[in-house]
Amino acid sequence: MSGAVTSVRNAPRPHPHPGAYTMSRKGIFKLRSKSAISRDQASKWENNFDALINDTRGVQLFTEFARKHHAAENIEFWLAVKDFRKKQLQGDRLNEQARRIYRTFVSNQSEKQININDVIRKDIQRNILAPTMTIFNEAQDTIYILMKTDIYPRFLRDDCFRCLTRPSGDN
Repeated sequence: MSGAVTSVRNAPRPHPHPGAYTMSRKGIFKLRSKSAISRDQASKWENNFDALINDTRGVQLFTEFARKHHAAENIEFWLAVKDFRKKQLQGDRLNEQARRIYRTFVSNQSEKQININDVIRKDIQRNILAPTMTIFNEAQDTIYILMKTDIYPRFLRDDCFRCLTRPSGDN
């Protein structure tokens, strides 16, 4: 069922990945996917935060919701650190990637500064000169808890998500 779409209402701008969303004349963004998101898939996301953030389409929808609610930096940071760990970088590449994450999300001058306490922020600042693969662990755990306890419950209550879990006859 190629070209199926799922509405994402009231989104302020398209998803950052080109072609992931299209905008209708009414300003409703639609998530493009090879198949529509099934009610079963949405139900898994509804009952399991990890299932949502580890599913490509789920994380796209969640990121767009977070962007709408001025909290996208959290999921973007969490995903950047997940990718950082997965790559198992060493030497200059590890230093470069760690500094990029630091400048983008942790630095006091960052436009996408995440909500972590000063103790964690200063610990990262102290260790950024000689980073390890675990430099962002505590910050990532903090952001995970924030997303799970704050953004995720709001996402589940949002009309856009609720329409995915409703039986198709309900309007």
